[in-house]
Amino acid sequence: MTVSLNGDAIILAGTCGVDEVETLVNYLEARPDVPVDINTATSLHTALWQALMVFKPKMIGAPVSSLMADKLLPVLNAYIDGSRNKLAKASSSK
Repeated sequence: MTVSLNGDAIILAGTCGVDEVETLVNYLEARPDVPVDINTATSLHTALWQALMVFKPKMIGAPVSSLMADKLLPVLNAYIDGSRNKLAKASSSK
């Protein structure tokens, strides 16, 4: 299984295919408080990236793949941080 939940994090490991997106979504819904660790992920199907964009979990680790580490993860983190900042500004203005 390439997507698993240990008590402290949702772990994405190895090649995470489209068949793992349901498992990831279930974990993200059940445990929105835990970060997603992509330290041992070698590739993620775009469906998993989309789930991460929807749920905006805290991301930890650096993926093995240089493409994911150098290109995709920074964009995802910027998207997640930008969404959180917009929510914080909206909440503080009320």
